[in-house]
Amino acid sequence: MARPSMTRGAALLLAAIAAAVLPACNAAASGYSDLWGKNGELWDPTKLPDFSYAGYRQGNEPLPEPPVTRNVTDFRKSGMSDTEMLQAALAWAHKQPDTDFTVLYIPPGQYTLTDVLYIRRSRLVLRGAGRTKTTLYIPKSLTDLFGPSKESGTGGYVNFGAFVSISGPDGRMPKLAKVLSGAQGTRTIQVDNASKLQVGQYYELLFTDVDGKFNNLMFDNEYVAPPQYKNQTRVKLITKIKAIQGESVELERLLPYSIKAGVDEVDIAERYPTVHDSGVEGITFKFKWEWYGGHHCEKGWNAVEVRSAYDCWIRNIATWNADSGILMNDASSVTVDGIKMQVTKTRKNHLPNKFHEYTWSDGHWGVQHTHSFDVLVMHFDIRCAMMHDVGTGSSGKFGVYMNGKCTDGNLDLHRALAGPTLYTNIDVGLGTDALHSGGPSRSGPNALAGTTWWGIRSAHAVDWPQSNKPAGSCAFGPVINLVDVNIKRSEVRHMCKTWHYERSIKGPSNLYYAQLALRKRREAAEAAAPAQQH
Repeated sequence: MARPSMTRGAALLLAAIAAAVLPACNAAASGYSDLWGKNGELWDPTKLPDFSYAGYRQGNEPLPEPPVTRNVTDFRKSGMSDTEMLQAALAWAHKQPDTDFTVLYIPPGQYTLTDVLYIRRSRLVLRGAGRTKTTLYIPKSLTDLFGPSKESGTGGYVNFGAFVSISGPDGRMPKLAKVLSGAQGTRTIQVDNASKLQVGQYYELLFTDVDGKFNNLMFDNEYVAPPQYKNQTRVKLITKIKAIQGESVELERLLPYSIKAGVDEVDIAERYPTVHDSGVEGITFKFKWEWYGGHHCEKGWNAVEVRSAYDCWIRNIATWNADSGILMNDASSVTVDGIKMQVTKTRKNHLPNKFHEYTWSDGHWGVQHTHSFDVLVMHFDIRCAMMHDVGTGSSGKFGVYMNGKCTDGNLDLHRALAGPTLYTNIDVGLGTDALHSGGPSRSGPNALAGTTWWGIRSAHAVDWPQSNKPAGSCAFGPVINLVDVNIKRSEVRHMCKTWHYERSIKGPSNLYYAQLALRKRREAAEAAAPAQQH
């Protein structure tokens, strides 16, 4: 009888050892995630951020579909090139009142573009007949036209510059109030003076680090953030105010971080009056084929950028032979709905670039957001080998990438206080480097706490998140969530112990939709409550 007793004891010992060395990796007994449950009943926003405010108007309104105002061919004069015609149409559009939409229509056909098209006013839309019908052929790169980039430090058009640029002025409005306190995962804050704030208006909450303490907090105090980001403002929370009582203010959305004296300083300001409600849609950008110039040596075959703008959109576009598809910088509440990327033939090559590196991809970024907030990228179809199919650059926060597919996709977090980001309901195809991320090691971990991969499909089991640190290391980001992701079984037991991992769940397959639905249900219940009281 001793033998069964020893077996049970050994089993208990092995179970204890496993619990000590493995990250959290068991779904709730129901088969649903223990971060969410079936309908959000298990949700704790301090562990799983609220991503439901991503996109145009923070998910509160659908993308607009204003009627066409003018056809760009109306502006063609004798001897005009296609580029001159398009620029003449845009010049006229910029003189129209921005109280109403101005929609410039580019009819079916191929047009040659040899300069940048700028959208620098609100409510201006550049609309093709559809990405299978309207093509902008681009025979010269940004380097060919303007020389090396002056913004990258390497001369390459890495994160800035594109042939259609939605761009506004950059600035910050005066402080209206200082936030004295607020708890993570709640909606109520205390301010020093609420007299200049109004219910129903959007405001920016600007979080400034204090001596590195807030930056550490964004890693759940499980990692010491790089010192170069001390005392900087790298978090912006855009939210409506729901109610004001004395100096107590109720926000529409949950606080992603606690506000505490000596840790962070948070000011409330109005949004800067820049470009908003403008868009690009229904166009294919076909670049002249050439070998990809290599990492940080991009010649500027970039399609669209959104810079210093908010509540804008890019819808139903395609690219051929691009260095990068869509770049977002200092933008917020932007929706990208539909981008297809292809090459006419591979751009990979073994021609050493200025850094003596070979070029093993067709381009750099599919879609990226840097120092941008609440962006929503969906329905992407990337059929070429980009270094990073979609991803988060420096200080990009609260972004969502979803409902996309790639031939061999990469979902990137690029350090420098990047994240939290949600990747959900994505098919990465082969997934050779699906969870591998880049960025210089001096910029710290790849991902802030709360970054989440949820419902990631792959042809084969994928490697754990890694960069240039040891695979599975907490140095990638000490507190991340991996749910419904098929990671190689041999690697799971060696992953960072503070990572949350669940191999498979019953659902939901798209966490953004689930969070948005829960938010709408709660808002409806709150709106109905006063009526019931009467």
